[in-house]
Amino acid sequence: MTDKYPIPYSKESVYFQYNVKDFNRAKKFYGEILGLEKTWDGGEEAGWMEFALPITGARLGLNYQREGEIKRGSGTLTLVVDDLVVTKDYLKSKGINSDDIVDIPDMVSYFNFEDSESNPIQVVSDPRVKSE
Repeated sequence: MTDKYPIPYSKESVYFQYNVKDFNRAKKFYGEILGLEKTWDGGEEAGWMEFALPITGARLGLNYQREGEIKRGSGTLTLVVDDLVVTKDYLKSKGINSDDIVDIPDMVSYFNFEDSESNPIQVVSDPRVKSE
């Protein structure tokens, strides 16, 4: 945290994520057609991959949605922070309710909340739970 930012943002602090039905087609579109650099690929099993966007610290995440319909234009602003608990406590102090923290061992820890217009925002950090 700094005087400028009350939340402990990570150096790579923001990305946007899309839900996709055809994981491999989406990977090809963003990687081969748009030429974005793949920064992480967990494959269909993990259901997540990331591309670097042409803005320092910004990324695009693809979230493999196996079931249900995907609404056009749906997506989630994602903020990467160094400390989920500090961030969650800060938001609570501002009267913002959020979901419980979810830990996916060795992959990520996160929680969700909504902005003033009910748009989804997800806050993520390095995994708090790791295998030995």
